[in-house]
Amino acid sequence: MARVDAFGQAIGQRYPTQITCQAGCDGCCYQQFTVFPIEAHHLAQAVAALAPEVQQHLLARLQSADPWQIIDTASPCVLLEHGRCSLYTHRPLICRMHGFPIASTMIERPDGGQRDCCPLNFTDMPLQDIAPQAVYNLDLVNQTLAAIDHLFVQEHHLPAQRLTIRQAVLAALTSTVASAACSTSVREEP
Repeated sequence: MARVDAFGQAIGQRYPTQITCQAGCDGCCYQQFTVFPIEAHHLAQAVAALAPEVQQHLLARLQSADPWQIIDTASPCVLLEHGRCSLYTHRPLICRMHGFPIASTMIERPDGGQRDCCPLNFTDMPLQDIAPQAVYNLDLVNQTLAAIDHLFVQEHHLPAQRLTIRQAVLAALTSTVASAACSTSVREEP
């Protein structure tokens, strides 16, 4: 995460007038991203560190949301609160890179290019003119993350199944609330 963040800062320094991403710019937070189990674990650690009243508020929001909502439906991420991510410093890699210029073999643009970025960024500069040193190699990031996740799921004997951010946060909250309830009931016993 530190390397991805440092790269993003370098892109912003190289193209300060081309990157419009800022606090409150939340258009990319209306997509339903999935995360690897290791990222779900990282989110769970962040959720566990939240104050109990914040956890309860987040759990209430999750429980009031429609669980059958289609993934492709534009709806806010469960962590989006007043235009800001409530776990910003612990957000997954996809969220850290979203909006910045990326290159990937999975991108198929009408012009044949394999680069993309937020349509609010690089509005007066063609994507192909962005220096290669200022473009995330999405394939490399995903391969690296998949390799780290593979080791993580093997070590912890977990299923290698991606989760939506909503699923990951709900599982973390359910686990945290259950643990808190158990520890409270243990303390109350004579």
